[in-house]
Amino acid sequence: MKFFLAIALVVIIEITLCNAQENASKQGWKFGGALPAIAYNSDEGFKYGALGYVYDYGKDYYPQYKKSIYVEWSRTTKGSGINNLIYDDKKFLNTNLRLTADINYLTEKMLDFYGFNGYEANFDADISDPDSPLYISRAYYRIERKLWRVLTCLRGKTKVENLNWYVGLIYMHHRIAAPDSEKLNKGKSGKDIIPTPTEQNNLYLKYIKDGIITDNEKNGGSVTQILAGLIYDTRDNEAFPTHGIWAESFFSGSPKFLGNGGGYTAINSTLHQYFGICERTLVFTYRASFFSKLSGEMPFYMLPFFYNSQCVYNGLGGNRTLRGTLRNRVVGLSNAFLNAELRWKFIETKIGGQDLYFAFSGFFDSGRVLKSFRYSQLLQAGYVNGQEKWHSNAGIGLHVAYNNNFVITIDYGRCFDKQDGQSGLYVSVGWLW
Repeated sequence: MKFFLAIALVVIIEITLCNAQENASKQGWKFGGALPAIAYNSDEGFKYGALGYVYDYGKDYYPQYKKSIYVEWSRTTKGSGINNLIYDDKKFLNTNLRLTADINYLTEKMLDFYGFNGYEANFDADISDPDSPLYISRAYYRIERKLWRVLTCLRGKTKVENLNWYVGLIYMHHRIAAPDSEKLNKGKSGKDIIPTPTEQNNLYLKYIKDGIITDNEKNGGSVTQILAGLIYDTRDNEAFPTHGIWAESFFSGSPKFLGNGGGYTAINSTLHQYFGICERTLVFTYRASFFSKLSGEMPFYMLPFFYNSQCVYNGLGGNRTLRGTLRNRVVGLSNAFLNAELRWKFIETKIGGQDLYFAFSGFFDSGRVLKSFRYSQLLQAGYVNGQEKWHSNAGIGLHVAYNNNFVITIDYGRCFDKQDGQSGLYVSVGWLW
């Protein structure tokens, strides 16, 4: 039911926007599209808010854009929320430099926490299922997190064709705690009541008790990362690439004097490739990504992220990495993942002078931890209950694009292994890559 409601909502919004801009030219600043952020979750309550894009097409950039601004504001009745502003300028100060800035404040009352190192950490869905005889708490695999995240990056051309240099800065400030059962229990009764988190009924508190999570990191901290690397890009366009390569690799360093959680270096490398099968309507594409800590010591709260040159996402697991797998299920000191996707534009038309297309996609996602986090401590404390292997999912997607750049995506993915959950349905903006 939710799937069809989402589709209906997309169509209504797109038709409204098209009619509102019937005679608009595709030059200068234009409203790109908007989507109400409405959902319900028994732990977070009702979600309400909105997200949207505006684009500057300049004089002759369409279907590309010169600048874009993305804004999202949403809240839930239990206190979780997203406050996000992204500015992307492909002609910074009218030069060939590209500037991206992403400011984000996230509050999560029930953020997924399944331990470390993928299948080495056993997941038992019955523990958090109130209808199971093995039930302990719905908050067993959960933590509370408040996160300030600021990313800014600059890239420019080198003397080698299609090769760009890249520098960036990411600041993160985490505040971590066990879930606040008092707030989460408001309006609940009977089996829906969450017990007060203790070392017996919350995995995060268990890890603190057994020394897996140290005292100086258990409540979070601040980390500043300095990034430098290279980007090779031969895509025919960014909105819907039909051929070309987009590859990037960058090193990150987190100096101790720029935060209380720093003192390590890492590498991030990602390869995207696109193959046009039938002109501009059928495309096969894949994304292969690798992350590894190189030196130093990472605090546990810096593990569940996937980086590219423009954004930072939760991962691995969930909407932006392994669609269908539980969010943050696959975290370690080194990991790799692969997404493969077949994209088909089955309708491409104009409404009110504005471009509109509908596309289907079929996908396969797989990823795993390559190097374990604090393996010896986990083994000694008895938390290593399995052997890591590839976490895989497959699914389908529906995509509606207004003027090529504003793309509403509905993805549904199912897991191959119940240790990763069952399935996931995601409504978001933009193609995954």
